[in-house]
Amino acid sequence: MKVIESDLLDTFKSLLQEQCFGTQQQLARALSLRGFENITQTRISRLLQKVGAIKVRNHHNKIVYRLAEKHYIPRGQQAIDSVVLDVKHNNIQIIIKTVIGAATLIAKMIEDMCEDAGVLACMASDNTILVILSDVNKIEQTKANIIDYLGVS
Repeated sequence: MKVIESDLLDTFKSLLQEQCFGTQQQLARALSLRGFENITQTRISRLLQKVGAIKVRNHHNKIVYRLAEKHYIPRGQQAIDSVVLDVKHNNIQIIIKTVIGAATLIAKMIEDMCEDAGVLACMASDNTILVILSDVNKIEQTKANIIDYLGVS
């Protein structure tokens, strides 16, 4: 049987959404049961990469493959404020929430502001940025500088 790539991809995604798989071999077996035979480990690896699957711990503390939440990076002419969700602080650090996948890009932009604007460094996950300040006594001004620099409200 000739494999239609779009059918394989759709089936692969639905398997990841519906069931838990800890190994690529388990995924290959599940695909085989659905009519996709002779799917190699290399092909499984490419499919995982193509759909953006990640390994996470499930509620039984086992590592399984899952589809990542949708990544959303702003397009070249799209406004930054479409991905920055919130900018707040706790009087020590500034926290910026973004849509998933945008934090690293936004963190790099903020780091480019330099220490003169009050930013010493940033750390980013997929959707959260921790801004470390050069002077915590100027946190409100630094927050305002960031908001102004990014053009968010």
